[in-house]
Amino acid sequence: MGRRIKYHTEEERKAARRIQSLERRSEPGAKEGRRQENRKVYAKRKVVIVPEPPEAVRALSSMEIGEDSLFEHLFAHHSIVPDPLELPAITLTDGDFEIMMGHPPYPSHIIGLPSFEKDWPIISAVFHGYANRRFILEQEKWIAGAVLRDRAALSSELTKSYRILMREWEQFGVDVRDHGHPDHLATEFIAFQNRLWTSRRLMWLAEDLKQLAEGEQTEALFVALRARLKHFR
Repeated sequence: MGRRIKYHTEEERKAARRIQSLERRSEPGAKEGRRQENRKVYAKRKVVIVPEPPEAVRALSSMEIGEDSLFEHLFAHHSIVPDPLELPAITLTDGDFEIMMGHPPYPSHIIGLPSFEKDWPIISAVFHGYANRRFILEQEKWIAGAVLRDRAALSSELTKSYRILMREWEQFGVDVRDHGHPDHLATEFIAFQNRLWTSRRLMWLAEDLKQLAEGEQTEALFVALRARLKHFR
């Protein structure tokens, strides 16, 4: 055993400790080790803010998407299979539905369809199925990439997604109001269904952040996410 160094003054002790600290910091890998430790401490201390969705979001999220239960089988089929929708006057593909998930103006071959209002229950069911299928794929991809992230990173990412989606929800509200005219019926229908779907997604994101805030481990969040995806299937 080595002998303890004897310091004659408190200043000598402090100086020696500063030298030892500098030596430890200069060791290979010490800088990255400190960064990792700081990230762990930050992740534990970071408070997860759970958003409170507006009452309008809550109300719209509980509304049925699709106007006719006769076409539920179309929703179920297109939630799984990327088949085109073949109508007497038009064939709609995933490319069409992807465009429809955005904001107006929508393609003229869709909104200018003479039988649009009559065909809307069918289009709506398949459109909903497409949105559902895309959501499942996006969630599976996100889970695969996020499972190793810490609490702070997950909180920041989910909060950012909520804010972006909230802006989308607000814009869809503007789209519906701006096209609430008989001449723009097709655009209004599409934008309103997008607003319903976005309302549901906002509620799910709020639930995800609540799960992250209440769970001691981040794994609780991923258990809840996987359980939700099972429901969709």
